[in-house]
Amino acid sequence: MIKIHHPQSAVSQAALMLALGLTTSITVAQEGNDAALNDAALEEIVVTGTYQKSLQSALNQKRDANSIVEAISAEDIGQLPDVSITETLARLPGLAQDRDRGNGSQISIRGMGGQLGLTTLNGREVATVEEDRNIRYDQFPSELINAAQVYKSPTASLTEGGVSGTVNLKTVAPLDYDERVVSINFRGSQQELASGIDDAINSGIGTRYSVAFIDKFADDTLGVAIGISGQEQPIGTQRAELWNYGDTWHNTQWNDEEGKNVNAPWGGSALVRGGSDKRLGTMAVVAWEPSDAFSLSYDFFYSRLEIDETQRGFDFEIDPAYARQWDIINSIDSQYANSDAGTVDLLSGRVGLSSLRNLNEEFTQKDSLQSHGLALEWNTESWVFGADLSYSSADRDRRWASLRTANTSEDMYATFGATGDNRMTFVLDPGVSLTDLSQNVIDNIEVRPLASGSDTISAIALNADYLFSDGIFSSVSFGTRVSQREKSVDAQRWEQFAVDGNTITSDLVIDAAGEDYWSDLPEYLALDRETVIADYFNGLTNPTPGDHNDLMGSWEVNEDITAAFVQLNLDTAIAGIPVTGNVGVRWARTDTATSSHQITPAVWVENADGSWAEIPAEAIAVSTDNRYTDVLPSLNLNFGVTEDSQVRLAVAKTIARAPLDWLSPALDLGQDQWGANPGESGSGNPYLEPFRANQTDLSYEWYFAENSSVAATLFYKDMESFISREAGAETVEYEGTEYSVSLPVNGSGGYIRGYELMYQQPLTFLPGYLSGLGIYANYAFTESNIKQGTPLNAAPFGLTGLSEHVGTATLWYYMNGFETRVSYNYRSEFQRDINRVSGEEGVNADEGYVDLSMSYEATENLKLLFQVQNLTDEPYEVYGLESNNPYHINKYEEFGRRFSVGFNWKL
Repeated sequence: MIKIHHPQSAVSQAALMLALGLTTSITVAQEGNDAALNDAALEEIVVTGTYQKSLQSALNQKRDANSIVEAISAEDIGQLPDVSITETLARLPGLAQDRDRGNGSQISIRGMGGQLGLTTLNGREVATVEEDRNIRYDQFPSELINAAQVYKSPTASLTEGGVSGTVNLKTVAPLDYDERVVSINFRGSQQELASGIDDAINSGIGTRYSVAFIDKFADDTLGVAIGISGQEQPIGTQRAELWNYGDTWHNTQWNDEEGKNVNAPWGGSALVRGGSDKRLGTMAVVAWEPSDAFSLSYDFFYSRLEIDETQRGFDFEIDPAYARQWDIINSIDSQYANSDAGTVDLLSGRVGLSSLRNLNEEFTQKDSLQSHGLALEWNTESWVFGADLSYSSADRDRRWASLRTANTSEDMYATFGATGDNRMTFVLDPGVSLTDLSQNVIDNIEVRPLASGSDTISAIALNADYLFSDGIFSSVSFGTRVSQREKSVDAQRWEQFAVDGNTITSDLVIDAAGEDYWSDLPEYLALDRETVIADYFNGLTNPTPGDHNDLMGSWEVNEDITAAFVQLNLDTAIAGIPVTGNVGVRWARTDTATSSHQITPAVWVENADGSWAEIPAEAIAVSTDNRYTDVLPSLNLNFGVTEDSQVRLAVAKTIARAPLDWLSPALDLGQDQWGANPGESGSGNPYLEPFRANQTDLSYEWYFAENSSVAATLFYKDMESFISREAGAETVEYEGTEYSVSLPVNGSGGYIRGYELMYQQPLTFLPGYLSGLGIYANYAFTESNIKQGTPLNAAPFGLTGLSEHVGTATLWYYMNGFETRVSYNYRSEFQRDINRVSGEEGVNADEGYVDLSMSYEATENLKLLFQVQNLTDEPYEVYGLESNNPYHINKYEEFGRRFSVGFNWKL
């Protein structure tokens, strides 16, 4: 039985850790030119002991740049302090992160979601474990990433695929180092919430380490770099959910005593999650440069991520059959687009329950990623030739298994609330209990999904540059790239019911308390899952594997891309004003082949003699081909209008290809023909073409003092074509029944526009010790009129992942080897996918996170570290899309703070 405990203060824990060490600060600067990806503007964040020096380096490179790029780079390998590269990227202007279990996992650029961006590793597209195209950045340990660029304005030589931008992650180049480097990093951490959850590993204590070696041989013509990074981090979260306000088939509705139609949640749940998050990453680079005219390099990257998580709590479903018994305590007029004055939304009340269950669940996920690249470059007096071969693969195995009890009480009532601090409250009536063994029995276990997925990308790229000796153009670049991608998902799901009786005995009950578990929610049963599964279900095995394949969730996509480009690089002057930049065009042809299944329902038809016959359900294998071509011109111009200021102009046409899972031709018509909505169904669309945009960027930079700058950028994207999910986009007739099919389609688009502001200045004019202070801040505003989807019986909704407001404010201090930084990252509310399969959307509440980092240079080689993530203990909140009403809760989750101490040692 779960007992309620009072929360413990983290102050004493933090004080002990603070006494042991101090954490490094992220600063801005350093080199990031990448010949393969074109020289570009670098507005970098660099880890260094002197923040002011790093800012100076960043401003110098920004002034000399040829396109609009943000960047990060480490002073040395292993010096970026964040858990993943996500947290570091999120501090750049216009970038924001999306968190999973408290860790940064994905990035949005200029308020646009991950589906509009592209990620590469060392200039090459990488495979992903996600079913769409998005990269999980937590697979990339920050210790193994030496630099990263975010390209906001494309060039013709850059791989196409990003409308919002392209993120390029880089591993180390060993020949760039002047001497041998040996680096060892270690950190211990405590996850505040996990320390009170028995299912979390090591009482909430985690570890993280990295080791790197870099050296040159053979008269400095051969460079070698090897790195390894490991992490074992506890998981500890608690969340509460209310399911689905709205006019959908799974929503509960009834008429109250005043005759008003009442919208209420379908049900809800509360879960405490504990477990482990393990990651192992390795990196190797071998570079050979026997002369200035020839170079050959090979790079390898591998990452393995394992999540093993136990989730315990309860869920419930509301029964409209109890309508007359309900006592509406609080309601508001409905804000649904299709509702009228006779409809209200239930915010709190006493309700009857059709289901009340204890949940003891297991979630396991194993992700792996590997990338190989071989690059060759040969130079002559006027020519530069290059060739690049690459292979990338990603694999995922995932299982979620839910062990459930059932409450046998004849009448079950509870009082729920969606008011207060944006979290569900839920109180059972006296006599109804989740922990009374006489009321609760073992019911079933559901496995959903048991899924495996793989993704592979093979590519070859050839390019050449011709260098002009005079004229307005410094060089011309041209090249081609061919890639083949194969992505597949195989899924199963099944449900087992208890076979050997279902009484719960006391020896099966364990204590797995969450010490901070909310006291206004009922206690629940924590069970010995392994014993219950063995004794009541004869083990966790699919009873009839062939009958339980998830055909709708299983699919394969093959994508072949052929691209070519030509680009002129400009270096001249107009009326005495220096002008640099480039103009070019890229051509890309995409061929896709997709396969899955279409499922027809079992239906009854009347024969001529008046008898009835059943036509059984059938699964039909289907495959579809598609092709589209894009021509993508681009222009980047940089004007040095004065010694202290410059203007940049960038114009381009861009694309972002459709999410791969949306290309599946899977179609399920298997609804009940006698049900309320027998003709509703959903599908992917193998004929989707990309998101397409014409975009313009205009920026101004003013360097008003030493190490100081103010910059402003305007951007406008005219979306020619935008992919949206439409309800009833297609009609299919089968055996006399018309099915209204919801699927993603290419819509007419709209605009995405906004601006970015950046300010940085060291406050060296202050007296004495105050002169070590400095400020770095940026802000981005984005707006759009695009409607990304139209659900049944509801108004169209906006662009997934778009936050109107994104900003970062950093106050830093450095003096005599001591450095500290406090950063605040903010993004306003944004729309997010709740269920990609059904197209269900929600609104993520605005987020603001404070991180603290401190460090002290104890010796020339040793730096002591201290760090706090999520210092103000901010939760994660999602509420119903249909009304943008924070009372319409979908999910509320707390992660707690994370404290880290450790050291960096470098020889």
